[in-house]
Amino acid sequence: MAAGTSRLFRERMYRVILSAALLCIFAETQCRAAEIPSVYASQPWLAGMARFIVGTTMRIVSASVWNSSGTLRVPRRVPQGASLIALDPADAGRFGFAAGQPGLHLLYDNLPIEESKRGALQFNPSVLPFLSQRMLIVLCELSPDNYSFYQRRLAEFQSRLESTAEVGRSLIFDVPILDLAGSVSPWLMAAGAKTVRPPDLLWNAWTGNTRTPDLALAVKEAESRGWWILMDAWTPPQIRSRVTSGRNIIINAPDSDRDFFEYLHDIYLQIWSAAVAN
Repeated sequence: MAAGTSRLFRERMYRVILSAALLCIFAETQCRAAEIPSVYASQPWLAGMARFIVGTTMRIVSASVWNSSGTLRVPRRVPQGASLIALDPADAGRFGFAAGQPGLHLLYDNLPIEESKRGALQFNPSVLPFLSQRMLIVLCELSPDNYSFYQRRLAEFQSRLESTAEVGRSLIFDVPILDLAGSVSPWLMAAGAKTVRPPDLLWNAWTGNTRTPDLALAVKEAESRGWWILMDAWTPPQIRSRVTSGRNIIINAPDSDRDFFEYLHDIYLQIWSAAVAN
């Protein structure tokens, strides 16, 4: 009887100690989560880049989202006193931040790229390494103690970029494409895809108010050759609305929380899947 009572007592004490330990772990986790600072990034792809580098040392929030037409929409203002990472003053201005304002961290004092071409930066593997280096500088300003960790993550970022492009070369290097994309073209070129893109003069005519039959003729010719007609969320509506083909591939804009490299990889996978299915 005494032995049974002693065993029961030990079991109850064990459950009490285990419950207390779990409560301590939960409380410690909650405290650590509360201590992790939230930092805002002006665009989803900048947020994705920053998230990759910082890991769990910061909470990176995108201050904007893409809509279905590839336009950045600002659903909420950056909270008072919060830090914002932006490309340059023009990018920061959309959130009410001015150059030199406390909490604003710029990758560049002035990025000499016109607004219509900035969407392609996130898909350009020759530019992304430079942008990620600038991101490292900004993140180290925010958290100097994590410099060594961020530096290792930057090296991994650049390695992942190269390896993801290498996967694309194995998937789509021989897929013939009429490239009508608004932004993803550099990422297709990185994979060595067989793309044909209209010259700027013709592209500008197609995106103008004057209707021209050249676009329909180009699509018809591409179809007759067995090419795919690729467009993305950033393809101008003047073009996208006039292309009707059974061989279309549409690359949608990512969700603001989408993993950076998962999205880049899925662009190649979407093209490959369409090609092998037909």
